[in-house]
Amino acid sequence: MKKTPLIYVDHGSPMRILEDNPINDRLSFIGKSLEEKDIKAILIISAHWITNGSFITTSNDLETIHDFYGFREDLYELNYPAKTSVFLIDEIKKILPFVKEDSTYGLDHGAWTVLKKLFPDSQIPVVQLSIDSTLSGKDYFEIGKKLSILREKGVLIIGSGSIVHNLRDFSWEENIIYPWARDFDQKIKKSILENDFKTIVNYENIENYKKSVPSFDHFVPLLYILGATSEGEKLIYDYENISNGSLTNNIIITK
Repeated sequence: MKKTPLIYVDHGSPMRILEDNPINDRLSFIGKSLEEKDIKAILIISAHWITNGSFITTSNDLETIHDFYGFREDLYELNYPAKTSVFLIDEIKKILPFVKEDSTYGLDHGAWTVLKKLFPDSQIPVVQLSIDSTLSGKDYFEIGKKLSILREKGVLIIGSGSIVHNLRDFSWEENIIYPWARDFDQKIKKSILENDFKTIVNYENIENYKKSVPSFDHFVPLLYILGATSEGEKLIYDYENISNGSLTNNIIITK
């Protein structure tokens, strides 16, 4: 079987799901283009499920988790009624025997807001993998590498995070871009386009990383995707943007 694509998305604010904007349009377009790919299941890694150890969702009906506060009421009324994939759960446990099951967790907003734009009918079963807070950048990359075999079995792997994610320096002026944010984002882009993944795995050595990545959680979903990239395979930017000074809005996919 031909390998499924890889998708990395900067998921942005929960409010983005209600907005009419170019990144939502691109996600919808990508989802439609995948209809002919015979996707059997989706594995998604979101910045919003951080655990001690690695876990996967195993509930048959995945709850839509509204893990945010102070937003418009209609945002809390949105749901994404996804089912799990027993096939994918079994495959992940074979590949990553250290993974534990969680039958209570559903899909957090880093997962379902992206999936709702890609596959609004929630017709493809989903499993979410947590991010183990005790691991290193290299560990996340290596897990992605192990999971890459799933791409030969009809599994679409999605990472959902934010390459630059500094809410402390967030600007209410949408069109502002801080120079340090642009600089860090461009260095990551250059490394991705050159398949220089080692530089990204060691992102703490990149200038301006402390302001761009004040917390690891939103950055590391990208590392899983880089790890799952095959040798010689190219990643491209389908969409790129920085808003509010310090938030990237990128979509990165396999060519």
